[in-house]
Amino acid sequence: MSTSKKYLIFDTEVDGAIRADAEGARRGYPYHTTPNGVTRYHTYPELTNSDKYALDVTDYELTSDEESSTVSSFEPKEIPGG
Repeated sequence: MSTSKKYLIFDTEVDGAIRADAEGARRGYPYHTTPNGVTRYHTYPELTNSDKYALDVTDYELTSDEESSTVSSFEPKEIPGG
């Protein structure tokens, strides 16, 4: 049985990455180096058509406030030539 996707929307990529890193810490992930720096994220935020950032939190442990703020979909930003 498939689970519906859940996303949290953030104003900035940094805010989404901070939340993703917190989930990685909760899961006991070690830090690793990425092109964006050193992190331990579980999923990474994606740019939306509204120039905000959607973080896939389907498998995250969410607070009740976060749970009530999730959306089931978003429109990804199309990057020209990307």
